[in-house]
Amino acid sequence: MQTDRNKEILRLRNEISLLNQILRDTAVPTFAMDKDSRITHWNTACEILTGITAGDMIGSDRHQEVFYEIRRPLMADLIVRKAGLKELAMYYDGTIRRSQLIDNGYEGEDFFPKLGKWLFFTAAPLKDAMGEIVGAVETVQDISERRMAEQALSRSEARYRLLFESANDAIFLLEEGKAVDCNPKATALLKCTRTDIIGYTPLDFSPEFQPTGRRSADEIENIRATVTQLLPVVFEWRFRNKDGELFETEVSLTQFAVSGVSYGIAIVRDVTEKKRLIDTLKKSEKELDDKTRYLEKVNQALKASLDHREIEIRSVEENMVAKIKQFIFPYLSELGRCKIDTDAQAYLKIVETNLSDLLSQSSHTIFSKYIDFTPTEIRIADLIREGNDTKEIARLMGVSPSSIQWHRKHIRSKLGLTNKNTNLYRYLNSKPA
Repeated sequence: MQTDRNKEILRLRNEISLLNQILRDTAVPTFAMDKDSRITHWNTACEILTGITAGDMIGSDRHQEVFYEIRRPLMADLIVRKAGLKELAMYYDGTIRRSQLIDNGYEGEDFFPKLGKWLFFTAAPLKDAMGEIVGAVETVQDISERRMAEQALSRSEARYRLLFESANDAIFLLEEGKAVDCNPKATALLKCTRTDIIGYTPLDFSPEFQPTGRRSADEIENIRATVTQLLPVVFEWRFRNKDGELFETEVSLTQFAVSGVSYGIAIVRDVTEKKRLIDTLKKSEKELDDKTRYLEKVNQALKASLDHREIEIRSVEENMVAKIKQFIFPYLSELGRCKIDTDAQAYLKIVETNLSDLLSQSSHTIFSKYIDFTPTEIRIADLIREGNDTKEIARLMGVSPSSIQWHRKHIRSKLGLTNKNTNLYRYLNSKPA
């Protein structure tokens, strides 16, 4: 009988030793206390987390000072006091909740300034065979990295949400072709509420046909086929808002995946006014081109008229000089040989001198080179002097090129250039000797 009792005591001791070893070596920081809130267990992981050894803690109630700047109860302390959820919430600002895994246990998370860490903690009562609370056990886990990552993610989400909400372009988030989110610019563009957009497809806000003449449904299928991961497709699209008004847009559509779910993001810019301005500019440019061509034709006609008038004036001038030489000077010479008195000879001399001066002034013009030309030859010579070739002269004068060639031959003959390697254009533009 004594032997069996000794065996039972040994078995219990072994179990207690094993449980103490499990508690000591578990990777989760864990401590236990009795009903008087004195530490009975403080495992290795707890030593590493707090920097306080088990020897300094076991048998004391200093654990409150380890976690807080001032003494205040931990969750395990409150459990041994048989505190309810309401009292627990007073100490932890409503972050406490009942544990889904531990009977009569609670869990929560909080920032501990003294440790400079975010901790996730769970606590549960320890009961004897009669169901009386004889202590409590609490585990704590450092979740600082997770919380910092969550805070960084939250800040990032806030920044992107701000960009999303304040963007000057309409933005639609699509899942399986239907809108699951949109920004305020999108509702303003379509003149409707967010509820009117969520769950609907772009086709619900499009006319039956696009400006290309193709059906909107066919066009959007072609666009979807070209969209690839992270490579945007930019295209023009005509939408219809809730009031039935059509407007032109430029759309950038990108596909991406989050947690295996494929999404599309469409950035839509209203280009109705831009296209109107472009169309107006093109129309103005066309009108300007038409006016320019008209003025060029008018200028050509005016130049031709002035050239013709100048040729006529010069022809009259040259003809007058020729007539004076032909019909006046010979008679003046004959008159000089007649017997006239001295006064008459003096006046005759004056007349001859004045006429010679007049003819001399005319003969030093560029036209002195073709003083013996016919009016047609004078005109052709003028056109040659201005750089026109035979075909262009023929076109301007309304005759055949061969006729112009015939006149050019006579002009060279009258200028003494027959069988000479002299450029007619350069000769006519050279200063008279």
